[in-house]
Amino acid sequence: MIISDHPLMGRAEALTREHFGSQSPLTVTIGILENGNQYYWGHGQPQDFDYSSAIYEAASITKVFMATLLCILERQGKLKRTDTIGKYIPECAGHRKISAITLEQLSAHTSGLPRLPAGLKSVMTNKLNPYEHYSEEHLLKDLQKCRPASAGRFEYSNLGAGLLGYILTRCTGRSLGELVKDEICGPLFMEDTVFGLNPAQQDRLLPVYTANGKEVPHWDLGVLAGAGGLRTTARDLLQFAKANIGMGASAVTTAMKETQRPVHRIRRNAEVGMGWMIRSGVYHDRMHWHNGGTYGSSSFIGFHREKNMAVIVLSNNGSFTVGPFSLLRAQKRHVDEIGLELLRSMTKTID
Repeated sequence: MIISDHPLMGRAEALTREHFGSQSPLTVTIGILENGNQYYWGHGQPQDFDYSSAIYEAASITKVFMATLLCILERQGKLKRTDTIGKYIPECAGHRKISAITLEQLSAHTSGLPRLPAGLKSVMTNKLNPYEHYSEEHLLKDLQKCRPASAGRFEYSNLGAGLLGYILTRCTGRSLGELVKDEICGPLFMEDTVFGLNPAQQDRLLPVYTANGKEVPHWDLGVLAGAGGLRTTARDLLQFAKANIGMGASAVTTAMKETQRPVHRIRRNAEVGMGWMIRSGVYHDRMHWHNGGTYGSSSFIGFHREKNMAVIVLSNNGSFTVGPFSLLRAQKRHVDEIGLELLRSMTKTID
């Protein structure tokens, strides 16, 4: 059942208007989880619109699913987080630095790999759908030529996360769609978190727009789908957050707890786990979060495990500047500020 009377929903509406103003067309869905109860609020559609089941691009929140799969498969004995790229991609055997990178380093953005593959620009035929024609052949070629920085330092990498997803398919012989469905979404009753939509889901996929209202294509990430290719709903992401808090199928929640352990300290009060960004506050509280953005979508998930609280913010309004090879230039992400402010209001203890 959809509940929209949480005390913070008024604050959610005010934050949406403050950050997005009168931008149109625009749809925003906000989900709140508190003590097991789920609340939804939406903006931009007719009054009877079901915001909780509207399908958005999850974008980089997909990376947390890849880290979760890694820990699930490790618990099943199918791989280890300390396994190296060289074990699964023998084509890179002659490249010492690439071969030595571990799966954990890929998930925690400490691999030394760059943010984007070097060959992406050369195959980009549609700047509005930049990954569309980037294939397995291009990925393997780029890896063999890549000169990564020293491993162990945090550098956010779409290439690394996409490569992790690719390795998971090589290791298991299953597609990412099958892995996500069988290992995460099935046990957690998440029916709308997928890489490929069926016709009924396609009808619920919102069109996407830049910040200035220009309609743009949904992204096709191909071989790098693990970096940001999932579609999802606020209802599903609240189920995912609920499981990360510890409420859900034990085989999944146990693996999720592993992803939440800090792997690397970025700076004071900021760490990274396997997939998750971690903000530390007073009293040793930790908030785990991740965001995502394409040219036409913005997403945020954050939770506070100790207090059984989570916030989801999804929008069909993009956060990247559209231009030749402009994936590196993100604008201000309004969904992040809304999500973080709502979580601060709920917990009162996060810096």
